[in-house]
Amino acid sequence: MSIEVAILIWLAIGIGITAGVFLIARTAVQMASVAYRVIEKELDPKTAGKQTGLLGLAMVAGLAATALVAGYAIFVLFASLLDNSGVLGGGGQ
Repeated sequence: MSIEVAILIWLAIGIGITAGVFLIARTAVQMASVAYRVIEKELDPKTAGKQTGLLGLAMVAGLAATALVAGYAIFVLFASLLDNSGVLGGGGQ
């Protein structure tokens, strides 16, 4: 694999992690907005419960996706470090 392709892969991984963190933060802000609208009597509690449940599912999905992308990045990073060091019996320098 060339250096350019490796850089593009790490860039894509970084973008995926950033997007996941943004999604989680945006969902938390939306949940706070729902709570505020309930406090201000602009939204009934039943509708707020449904919206909060859906937003909670979105937050869990975003967290899971971000964890998968970050976990893959950590796995690849440590695997390449261990392989280059010769600890795994690979071709160390």
